[in-house]
Amino acid sequence: MTIAALTITDAETDDPRIGQLVRELDADLTARYPDEPCTGGAHIDPAIRFLLAEADGRPIGCCAIQPCSDGAAELKRMYVIPEARGRGAAARLLAEAERTAAALGHPRIRLETAVHQPEAIALYTRAGYTPIPNYPPYRHKQLSRCYAKALPGHDGTA
Repeated sequence: MTIAALTITDAETDDPRIGQLVRELDADLTARYPDEPCTGGAHIDPAIRFLLAEADGRPIGCCAIQPCSDGAAELKRMYVIPEARGRGAAARLLAEAERTAAALGHPRIRLETAVHQPEAIALYTRAGYTPIPNYPPYRHKQLSRCYAKALPGHDGTA
């Protein structure tokens, strides 16, 4: 799969390409955490912004930016299909999510991942995210790990 032809665009929450990628993400999370429900559920906040990554016209990844009540953005539903991993697509998708969140006026971005996703933890730490205390609704989840990063143009305390 060629990642050089990667494009990242805004997508509607009801875009069937996003729906398929989110279902694949949910299946991946269910396999990694069989005893811990961790899928996104049916409700999608209308304020959420989805980004869609495509290579040669084929959907290969997605993520979402969710505004938070404290002014931060939360990265949600970050996913790249297995055959596109290890080629820089996730890093490019993450960078675009950060640019989008900054353009929307968010001073920082935070996220939750978990211990059985070491590749995600490595991606986020390489990109400058630092660990923060687990925030609601992850505060009491033993497997969760939360991270935050200041966005350009802001002091961005998490």
